[in-house]
Amino acid sequence: MQFKAPAVIALLIEPAIFALFYSIQVNVIFYYLYLGVTPLLFGLTSYYVPDIRKEIYGVLLHKDSIIFFSLIAIWLFLYAATKNGPLYVFETAYYPVFIEEFNFRFILIVLLRRKFAPGQAVIIQALLYAIFYSSFLVFYPSGFPGVFLELFLFDNFSMAILYGFIYYFRKNFYIPASIHMSLYLISVFLPASLGWIPQITTPV
Repeated sequence: MQFKAPAVIALLIEPAIFALFYSIQVNVIFYYLYLGVTPLLFGLTSYYVPDIRKEIYGVLLHKDSIIFFSLIAIWLFLYAATKNGPLYVFETAYYPVFIEEFNFRFILIVLLRRKFAPGQAVIIQALLYAIFYSSFLVFYPSGFPGVFLELFLFDNFSMAILYGFIYYFRKNFYIPASIHMSLYLISVFLPASLGWIPQITTPV
């Protein structure tokens, strides 16, 4: 039976996703729970929330998907050719890229659009994204001395703004996911002098 107040689903599921992510810092078992349980929670949200269910096929089957999957193939070739471990490409494409882009740039924006204007929804999801990654500040405060704490939060917020507005204009998360994935994977090919690029554009 469909819930009359689908927002209740999000009020239950999103905190559960956040709690699992924060718990990763406590015990490694929560890392595997996060990877395994989060897609199931996405499925529940997609099934019970009509707005998400209505849009999910158009988002997942969008023509921009060819860009994302072509980039996966290119990165697989580059990693295999340079003996950097191509499995890392699949790992990165799934987590953090797919899990975070599907949740923040699709599910949360769709949910927030029920109460807020699209631009406001993008900004709010970016704030939530910064809060999401603030778990590192909670558990490892000494790793972000001085201004680095503010920079860490600003980096996550600003990248989430960028990804969110790309999603808004393209109506799918494949372009943000392609950028997100490439910023992680390019790090092994950059000289030390350019190592700051992935450092300031990816959460960790």
